[in-house]
Amino acid sequence: MKLFRVSLLIYVLLPMHLIAQNGRIIEQFNYHYDTIKSLDERIYIPESKPKILLPAYQYLQEVEMKGLFYESDGLKVKAYMAYPKKDGNFPVIIYNRGGNREFGAINEFKMAFILARVASWGYIVIASQYRGNDGGEGMEEFGGKDVNDILNLIPLINNLPNARAGKIGMYGWSRGGMMSLLSLMRTDQIKAVALGGALSDLRMMNDSRGGEMEKFVYSELMPDYYKHKDSLLNDRSAITMVDRICKTTPILLMHGTSDWRVVPEESLKLAEAFQKERIPYRLVMFEGGDHGLTEFTDEVNEMVRNWFDKYLVEGAKLPDLNPHGN
Repeated sequence: MKLFRVSLLIYVLLPMHLIAQNGRIIEQFNYHYDTIKSLDERIYIPESKPKILLPAYQYLQEVEMKGLFYESDGLKVKAYMAYPKKDGNFPVIIYNRGGNREFGAINEFKMAFILARVASWGYIVIASQYRGNDGGEGMEEFGGKDVNDILNLIPLINNLPNARAGKIGMYGWSRGGMMSLLSLMRTDQIKAVALGGALSDLRMMNDSRGGEMEKFVYSELMPDYYKHKDSLLNDRSAITMVDRICKTTPILLMHGTSDWRVVPEESLKLAEAFQKERIPYRLVMFEGGDHGLTEFTDEVNEMVRNWFDKYLVEGAKLPDLNPHGN
C-alpha cells in the first residue's frame, strides 16, 4: 500500500495494482521457435527427422523469446522481447516497428527473424506493438501519444536484472524511423540509433504516394486530423524540427535508392539538416535497394551490428563535428 495526498488534510490508501507505473510488466509469456508453425518451412533442413535447423538459423538456439504486456500511460500495451540465453548483463536495443495497426506489426515470425537475430549478437531487444494493437488498449496515433509507448519502455528496461545500465540503443524502420526521431526529441538516454527507410516528412510521403497516406492512415489515426492538419503533420515530421533532436546520439541512416514507400529524398534531406545542426550521423544509400533493403540483408545486418557494437559495447566517443584536418 502507498499513501497519497488528495487534499491538504485528507489522505487515502490505494492498492498498489491501481497506481499507474509506466513500464510495469503486467503479464509475460514465452515463445520457442520449434512451436511457431509459421517458421517451419524456412528454418529447418527439408524433411529432416528430427528437425535440424539450417545453418543460417542456428542463432535461434541461443536466445529466449517472450511476449509481454506493459503499462504505458495507464494502458496495457503489447511488446515482444528477445535476449541471449547465457548469463550476463547486456546492452538493450529498442526496436521500433513500421506500418500501422496490423500492417507491419510485430508477430512471432518477425520476432524470430528480426528481434532474435539482433539478440544473438549479445543484446536484449524489445519492441512495442504500440497502443491499440495485438490485444493492447487504446488507439495508436501514428506519432502522437503512442510515442510514449516507446519512452515508457525505458523504465521497464531499467528494471530488467540483466540489462546493462546506461546502454540503450534504438533501431527503427519506416514508420519506426519516425517514432525513433520523435523519441530523440524527448530523451538523451539513447546512445546510438540505426534507421532504415525512415519516414521524416509526412507531406512528402503523402505526395509521393498520391494522397493515399492522408486518406487511409493520417485521417484515420490522427485525432481531429482535418481540423488540425498542419500542426499534426508538423509535429510528426522530424524534418521540421531537427534542432530538437538530441545531439549526443549518433544516427545511422540507411535508405534504398529504389524505395517507393518512403522515397530516398527523405533521408537525403534529413542528412542535410543533420549536417547543419551538427548531429552525428552516417548516411548510406543502397543503390537499387527497396524499402526493406531486401537485396542487401547481410550487408545491412553487419552494418547495424557494427554500429551498435561501436557505441553500446565498445563505448566509442562521439565524432568531432568541427571542421578539422589538413
